[in-house]
Amino acid sequence: MRRLKQGALLFLSVLLASLCAGCGDGFELDGEFTYLLPQNIDTLDPQTASGEPAWVVISSLFEGLCRIDEDGQVVPGVAKKWEANAENTQFTFYLRGGAKWSDGSPVTADDFVFAVQRALRPETATPSVDDLFILKGARQVYNKEIPESALGVEARDELTLVVQLEKSYADFPALTAGSHYMPCNRKYFEESAGHYGLGSEYLITNGPFTFSSAYSWVTEYGKRSIGLSRNSQYKGPHEVRPASLTFLIDYDSALLDDPVAALVNGSVDILTMSDTLARLAEEQGCAVQVLDDAVTGLLLNPRSEVLEYVTTREIFFKSLDRQALLERREDPEAAEAMGIMPNCVVWNTSSYYADGARMYAQPDDTVLERLPSLLEMLEMEQMPPISVICPDDAESVEIANGFLVSWNNKLGNAFNIEPMPEEGMKSRIAAGDYDAALYTLRAGGTTPYQVLKAFESTSYPSLLESEEFDAGLHSLSFELASYRSLEGMLMENYVFYPLFSDKTYYVTSPATRGIAAAPDLSVNFITAKKKG
Repeated sequence: MRRLKQGALLFLSVLLASLCAGCGDGFELDGEFTYLLPQNIDTLDPQTASGEPAWVVISSLFEGLCRIDEDGQVVPGVAKKWEANAENTQFTFYLRGGAKWSDGSPVTADDFVFAVQRALRPETATPSVDDLFILKGARQVYNKEIPESALGVEARDELTLVVQLEKSYADFPALTAGSHYMPCNRKYFEESAGHYGLGSEYLITNGPFTFSSAYSWVTEYGKRSIGLSRNSQYKGPHEVRPASLTFLIDYDSALLDDPVAALVNGSVDILTMSDTLARLAEEQGCAVQVLDDAVTGLLLNPRSEVLEYVTTREIFFKSLDRQALLERREDPEAAEAMGIMPNCVVWNTSSYYADGARMYAQPDDTVLERLPSLLEMLEMEQMPPISVICPDDAESVEIANGFLVSWNNKLGNAFNIEPMPEEGMKSRIAAGDYDAALYTLRAGGTTPYQVLKAFESTSYPSLLESEEFDAGLHSLSFELASYRSLEGMLMENYVFYPLFSDKTYYVTSPATRGIAAAPDLSVNFITAKKKG
């Protein structure tokens, strides 16, 4: 054997050192992790489930063709690679060999075909069915004008899926990370006889985790939880490190009264926090992941008695001093929002507002000329008083006070703010018990559809109830003009006034490493480790 030169030996030593980085750091495999769900889950059927809590669990139980990573990039899921034609109207996905369901049966291209066919059946009542209409023939299948077999989704063989689109859409792979694109085993579904997804005994999964037992989804009130364990059948891009993952639905509220303590003492492994709390948690050894996936602004409640008229909401929006509000933000790096779309949202592979559009109500004091006729209609002498609920940190209170300064000066009335903990705010908004709120809208994904979906009447929490908007979302054409038309409709309803491009702070326990959150609201535990 020839003797290695000194340079080669040095290279090998550096390589070995890098491979062993983290060895002996005290973080071990086979850890047990805990996540808190903010509300109950009725079903874990990917084609019918809705809401962030269900999606967080589904993203651990199932894997689609693609995933969205912590940087908002589209990465391989069951599809090891994909390619598009020159027009971006046809995508071919190549599934990795060896992918299996938790019962040991193979995951095939037909499982993805059947999932989409199911989602397009009106009787399935898929909540996010609209973004399936980019598929060739999908709208006609949904309306029962053509058979399912005519849908532009074909299993060319067991490991090759060919998808044809109605029109060019370069961002299509990002949609396949959504729950309704998740695979569904045709044979297992048909044998479930209407119970699919309603209990741990009525679901097989293809993701990194699966149910610990037939009894691991506990539905008894006061004890509700979902227990998952590592899926031994999963063969993905990364080895699954945790042994178990528990989603708590019923838990002691004290965990959220002092969230930093809950993380430090290991009661929970990951939480979202305000930037102020995140900095405090970081000082106590927690790790912080920052996602550029949100927009903060003024949310008005159209179901509030004093704000039910569009003109009333318009006056509140257009009488704001936008520049003065922007200057109240303490963070020197805070950027102005151009509209409701957060920075992580893309259109045609570029930033959604790359064209310089500004999609928000412009300040306009001439709107005050309509105030007398409005007050006459309302049979009032002055604008009705409203209260703005806001987080109880100093910066949020400062911004909310800015609303009051504008209104008190221009509308001749006294308005109020109600600072409160964020959990209390979420509860009030979910219950519709508010007039106005300093609200942070999260993207829910990297495509414009997911943001617009937040304003659909059936979304939770309900921000707008408009049949016209729902119909517009249902007839979306997946062109920039179509998205902008829906944005314009939201502007004309004066429901959400975007101010700041904002961030979400995910904070993890000092005892953990490797948990990764993504802009589509999923939390990836695959590579998570824990101190022994």
